[in-house]
Amino acid sequence: MDKYAGRETARTPIGRALILGSVLIAVSAYWVVGVENRIIWEITDFSIFPTVIFVLFLLALLNLILVRYFNRFSLKPSELAIIYIMLCIATSLFGHDMMRQLIPMMTNPFWFATPENEWEQLFFRYIPRWLTVDNRASLHEYYTGQEDFFTPRNMGAWILPALAWTGFLFVFLFKILCINIIVRKQWTEHERLSFPIIRLPLELASNPKIFSKKLMWIGFGAALVIELLAGLDYLYPIVPSLRIKMNIRQYFASKPWNAVGDFHFNIYAFVMGLAYFTPLSLSFSLWFFHLFWKLLPVAYSALGWRTGEGGQIPQRFGAWIGIGVLALFTSRHHIKDTIVKFFTGQNEGNLYRLAYSGLVLSIILIMAFWYLAGSSPWMVALYFSLYTTLCIAVTRMRSELGPPTHELHGASPDGMMVAVAGSKAVGAANLTNFTLLEWMPYAYRCHPMPHQLEGFKMSERLRMKDSAVVIAILLAALLGSIASFAAHLGFYYKYPNYAIWGVHPFNRLGSWLSNPVSGNFASVKQMGFGFVFTIFLMVMSRRYLWWQFHPVGYAVGVGWAIGHMWFSVFVSWFIKMLIMMYGGRSAYRAAIPVFLGLILGQFFMGSLWSLIGLVLNRNMYTLFP
Repeated sequence: MDKYAGRETARTPIGRALILGSVLIAVSAYWVVGVENRIIWEITDFSIFPTVIFVLFLLALLNLILVRYFNRFSLKPSELAIIYIMLCIATSLFGHDMMRQLIPMMTNPFWFATPENEWEQLFFRYIPRWLTVDNRASLHEYYTGQEDFFTPRNMGAWILPALAWTGFLFVFLFKILCINIIVRKQWTEHERLSFPIIRLPLELASNPKIFSKKLMWIGFGAALVIELLAGLDYLYPIVPSLRIKMNIRQYFASKPWNAVGDFHFNIYAFVMGLAYFTPLSLSFSLWFFHLFWKLLPVAYSALGWRTGEGGQIPQRFGAWIGIGVLALFTSRHHIKDTIVKFFTGQNEGNLYRLAYSGLVLSIILIMAFWYLAGSSPWMVALYFSLYTTLCIAVTRMRSELGPPTHELHGASPDGMMVAVAGSKAVGAANLTNFTLLEWMPYAYRCHPMPHQLEGFKMSERLRMKDSAVVIAILLAALLGSIASFAAHLGFYYKYPNYAIWGVHPFNRLGSWLSNPVSGNFASVKQMGFGFVFTIFLMVMSRRYLWWQFHPVGYAVGVGWAIGHMWFSVFVSWFIKMLIMMYGGRSAYRAAIPVFLGLILGQFFMGSLWSLIGLVLNRNMYTLFP
């Protein structure tokens, strides 16, 4: 029997879990939005959210007490899983890369327009007013701070666009949920993907014995002490701490080595823990391709060639598209089978009927939404086809291999469309609306789609009904969007210079419209190379066991976050390789509690520091970077 199944039954009620999850979403929104914008910098840039693990850890500990003394009030594993899923979905919305970027973009074109940049003449006529806020009096309070958002005038200025965006976001999240329902069985049961990211949440939710393992507490204690000393050192420099984060850029001051840029050698306990559960081929590929991307500019500089990130972004865009296309291609037979079940109603036909009907309906609604906003239906279809493929790619990467982070800055579908066809071919109205969508492809780090599928995997392991997960995901999507608007706007109006995001996309839009660009053949070649090379790496990794270069490492091996994490991945890869070499799988399994403890210890103490900073309203040590 599956050890995670525990005392579950298929009919476990989830009513109180939904209520508790809803309350915790509101609390988490205030917590995450507050600390990421005022207290610390990054706390939701990872594949797994520290604040959600912190809450689940406390609930699991409290549940131990309830089971022993007040068993009738204790939470079942399925209820803890529902709360975790809800918090993950909601946090992915009000975290670093999603609605935090959206809300400033609803106001920036009107506040930052000047006679010099000519934004008003270039694209104001294309901006849908029902998706933006142009009330100057309210904007003045929004940008200068020291005001209260929850007044009739300010709330009145935001209510219509907030409702419109909430409706759009809910429909889009329902669309990707339908896709997840369609591919779920193929990826979770047929291909049996490992889903490394949910290893710790499953243990906390359904395996109380994890708290009795000494090795877990050893890892937990080591990570906690390191974070505790680091935080105290931040507040009181006299307190000694371990110097395990360093940038050695200063040692590469001369040409061609100065082209390497920042070169971090950082140790993060949680990255070591997450990397331990990834296949050796991926952890090797992550640090190998990171070094490859770092040293490539050095080689270019030595040869006198032109260098920069311009080639990296389209290459990686092509790589992500390749991973998404491959994920769909390998699932083609299963998708065909689901279509048959959709029409015949056999077995899981009702679930697939919901998925396919919902998918068609959501596509129609999204097309109608942006048609009303003034966009061309064909361009909207192309944009969301590209974006959805990227979403599928990141979901597949996490499900199969679980990298500690996945980011793709600067690779928006509209940018790639302009690179292929030129700005005039895309059209001014389309470019303006796609710029308003720039928050969705900002970096792909805290994206909701993989969390949805991981929720289905948890339900499978805990023998829960899929309908319970669907309800939890949809409720969390709605509440997360509302909480995100309320929390961000509450802080933005209260504190000056708070809304600092989302100006660059409008600068780019103004440049495209004032100086139209033609297609960039060099970028197209880079995208093509990234796509083809990814296919090659995937074919080789599946055909030959000795082949260690995985396409996910190539796709996510470069970026701001992985630049800080790569050395921790290397250390974890080296330790795991030694364990497997000299101890085999039994030694690997025996060491699992230590690495779970490393994740839990750093996330617990890092989250605690962020809460202290929020209460004291002061800058605080952050676990990352």
